[in-house]
Amino acid sequence: MAELTPPRTVLVTGATGGVGSAVARRLHADGWIVYAAHRKPTDEAALRDAGYTPVRMELTDEESLATAAETVGPRLDGLVNSAAVMGQGPVELTPAEAWRRQFEINVIGQTAVIRAFLPALRSASGRIVNVGAVSARVPPPFFGPIAASKAALSALTQALRMELRHQGVKVSLVEPGAMDTPIFATADKASAETGWAGSSETQQLYARALDAVRTTAARQTLGPVDPAVTAIVRALTARRPATLYTTGRDGRALALLRFLPDGVRERLLLRGMGVTAEAFAKTPVPVG
Repeated sequence: MAELTPPRTVLVTGATGGVGSAVARRLHADGWIVYAAHRKPTDEAALRDAGYTPVRMELTDEESLATAAETVGPRLDGLVNSAAVMGQGPVELTPAEAWRRQFEINVIGQTAVIRAFLPALRSASGRIVNVGAVSARVPPPFFGPIAASKAALSALTQALRMELRHQGVKVSLVEPGAMDTPIFATADKASAETGWAGSSETQQLYARALDAVRTTAARQTLGPVDPAVTAIVRALTARRPATLYTTGRDGRALALLRFLPDGVRERLLLRGMGVTAEAFAKTPVPVG
């Protein structure tokens, strides 16, 4: 009698929403044992009801990650790093607190997760899939914070891939375009709570440009998560996974802009975001 192959195992961070939840659903439907990472105790019951094995962990707490690694066990076929926070706004107006949080979650936290689960991934000759953003390669104006953190994630992914090349662990990066997930609403809420840095005069300098960006963003049609999910599954299952997957029509279009001269590319991005020179013109002060 042929020996039964045990189900493959995967840990998905950010499994309670956005791309992470969609990936968890797809892999569970494909027969994987899904370890669904979550932060809030209140999420555990819903994740268990969905057929996953909940794993409570905090990306910024290494003790929490060590406990989670013990829960998952000595072998892990896949790790999908999709947990992230999004910060947006002018570089000058983004407070240091917002920059630190962005890098703490999107870069340092991802690295800590990888370190915690690498022994189990090595035992299974597993796969690591990091979810980045195409803005890492072509940053639009006023998206510097998220673009900078995702560029750092891209760099560490490339270094990690070479370091693990001869250890049996394959590493891929998936860079989606703008997707219809709650992350934009969450980013807007976080920005409102944190507020802007700089004086009121400095903030006023950007006011009209930010209004133009918000208007443009409101008209934008966000893409589905399915192309990103499909790319993640392919990275986990293909015999020879690609090192980089760029998904979404807008994501592929944005990625192509990197081949243009800087001046041309930047003019196109500013125009696409609705930002003109007039947006930065000083408002005349009434006389008398």
